[in-house]
Amino acid sequence: MTQSQQSLLIVDDDARFAEALALEFQERGWRVDCVADLDELRALPAFAHRFASVDLRLRHQNGLDSIPLILERSPRVRIVVLTGYGSIATAVQAVKQGAFNYLTKPVHVEDLLQAFRGEPLQAPAGAAQAGQNISRAARQLGLHRQSLQRKLRKFTPRV
Repeated sequence: MTQSQQSLLIVDDDARFAEALALEFQERGWRVDCVADLDELRALPAFAHRFASVDLRLRHQNGLDSIPLILERSPRVRIVVLTGYGSIATAVQAVKQGAFNYLTKPVHVEDLLQAFRGEPLQAPAGAAQAGQNISRAARQLGLHRQSLQRKLRKFTPRV
């Protein structure tokens, strides 16, 4: 990735997790901004991040509500939704909103980087088949991940 592409927005209300994740990316030379909720996201000065990590649950808010706000400011951003409560339903909803991928916590930085690049992840031993990310859901359905994403976008209601 070029230097201009190495920018990350972290939307997560778990300060320890966000700080640890930010530090990992900063040590790799990335510019990182962190916000804890939708109000902080709205107050963030104009930005053009290339990547974003969004927690599904933000205190009393739905992290998926941040996706349109991020895409409005950075239409080409690749968003990965992170959650400790993974399900196919929320993965599908995340992709319909515009997320590029969906992972369950805990997540390793290398897995997140692979998700940003659109590379398939190795399933940890004993992991639920499709509950981990949209790529696994696509494999279970016998589709390529991008095909599933196109199908989901096709049925996304226009607002």
